Amino acid sequence: MRPRRRKPKSTQPTEHDSQFAGGDHWLDDLTAPADPAFNPATHLAMSTFAGPARLARRIWSFLETTPGKLFTVTVILTLAIAAAGISMSNSSAARQDNLDTLLSTTEPMSNSAHNLYTSLSLADTVATTGFVQAGVESGVNRQKYNDAIDRASVAATESILGTSDDDQRIRDLVGFIQRELPVYTSMVETARANHRAGNAVASAYMSNASTLMREEILPAADELFQLTSQKVSDERRELTRPQWVPLSGLVAAVIFLVLAQWWLWRLTRRRFNRGFVTATGLLTLAVLWVALSNLATWSAGMQGFEDASRPWDALTNSRIAAQQARTSETLALVNRQSEQETAVTFDETTESISRALEDYAASESITTESELDRDDLIRGAQHSLERWTQSHEALLNALSEGRYDDAIFLATDPNPGDTLPGETSPTSAASSFNDLDSTLDQLIADARRAMRLHIQEGLTAMTLVSSAVMLLTVAAVISVWLGIRPRVQEYL
Repeated sequence: MRPRRRKPKSTQPTEHDSQFAGGDHWLDDLTAPADPAFNPATHLAMSTFAGPARLARRIWSFLETTPGKLFTVTVILTLAIAAAGISMSNSSAARQDNLDTLLSTTEPMSNSAHNLYTSLSLADTVATTGFVQAGVESGVNRQKYNDAIDRASVAATESILGTSDDDQRIRDLVGFIQRELPVYTSMVETARANHRAGNAVASAYMSNASTLMREEILPAADELFQLTSQKVSDERRELTRPQWVPLSGLVAAVIFLVLAQWWLWRLTRRRFNRGFVTATGLLTLAVLWVALSNLATWSAGMQGFEDASRPWDALTNSRIAAQQARTSETLALVNRQSEQETAVTFDETTESISRALEDYAASESITTESELDRDDLIRGAQHSLERWTQSHEALLNALSEGRYDDAIFLATDPNPGDTLPGETSPTSAASSFNDLDSTLDQLIADARRAMRLHIQEGLTAMTLVSSAVMLLTVAAVISVWLGIRPRVQEYL
């Protein structure tokens, strides 16, 4: 049987052959679509953020685990402790610097203004006293005047040291005083020259010079003194306020630690964690240290300083009032001033001095560096005030009776001897005023020393607070991490 002939295959490629022209495939080819599903911007965004997104998911997955929660709590505690510690450390360092500035710059500036005020007043008093003395002015009186003017010139320059742009009024007052002081001294010298020549115009020059001093220069010096004193008070009050904000941060950090320990106890069934307990103790120590330093600064700056500043203010004002009363007393011989006006001014002055001495006696924070104690100085000032009152009454009586030689003696003689002419009282207005002024100067110096001592105590209380808080904070952070490390290792 003849074999059946097969029909030969067509050599033309069919549709099926053209589809698999590349050969057989186990799987269909994955071909890209004609139109991409995402545009290039979307592809770029996906390729850029896909990695961070996967990392964020992994981190979030880790944080949901117990070790992740432990790590999160530790980081939060670290940030809270560090923020509280750095805030308190910076605040304490700034307060210490400001206290040092108050002690070394602001308070000396106020004291210079005080010296300027008292020196100008004393210069006017001495110049007037020397003018009414019989004959040529004594060398001692002239030297006292020159010394007072020199101190005033130096004090005027020192009063603007440490001022800022906010203290323009202080600078203006000092500039005014420095311009007017040469005018005053030239008028005084003109009065002295005419007095030596016997010219009657000398009295007018001296009266005008004293008027310039008392009505223009001294009011400017008084305002300068008040501004600088207020500056000291403002800075002291600001620096003695408790550090509530940074202190509350430390307290909050302690509270966070306590809550974290309670949470850790509920999680691990362990009541205490050594690291957390240590950190709590360190932060508690920091809180107590800061609180005690704030209390010491407040006690020294508010109570002690106020106790010493009240008599200092009163004594300063009463001393200047005494110097002006002394000038008015002396000018009564030159201008034939009414006895009633002189008596009223003098009575007001003695009352202010008596009140200032009472304030000084009531102060418990002032001590004296002289050989005499507080009571002796106060009794000496009261005795000098009584002698001045007696001699002032004798001077007014001499003026009313026309005994001008006796009045001049009573007003100007610094060493009256045993008795006054026709009197039995061994005193004069000049000698009693000099004793009183010297005692008041000593009392003012003691009060100022007490004020500076209280500022120094506040500065001492703040010493090392900044460094100590920072060290305790760092130690607390290390303790937290050392305390959490064993708990984390239990899950790894």
